[in-house]
Amino acid sequence: MGLLVGLPLGIFRLLAGIFLLALRLAVPIALAAVLVWFLRRSRRRAPPRRGPKEPRFDGPVYTVDYREEEDDES
Repeated sequence: MGLLVGLPLGIFRLLAGIFLLALRLAVPIALAAVLVWFLRRSRRRAPPRRGPKEPRFDGPVYTVDYREEEDDES
């Protein structure tokens, strides 16, 4: 009768101990993973860094087309 009651209770106690150990290790790892995920997510929302801005022209911009002409030597 001792084995019929003691063996299942011993197995249950062993499995419960393994589960609690895994839970004790998994909770800090899960918290660290969530923290890293949250920090990466908040960085992604920041505007991307850009190089120097190009000059802004408020007035009209004139372009000139140059055409090469041959010199007349007459």
